[in-house]
Amino acid sequence: MTREGSERPLYQRLAWFAGLWLAGVATLFVIASLIRWAIL
Repeated sequence: MTREGSERPLYQRLAWFAGLWLAGVATLFVIASLIRWAIL
């Protein structure tokens, strides 16, 4: 299904998913901080 040369190496895919995970964690942290600030 993939064209030759279009598949990325494993480390690039891992870096992409790590970046997405960090962005998700950071977003959840910001939302939780806002909720905590609103309550306290």
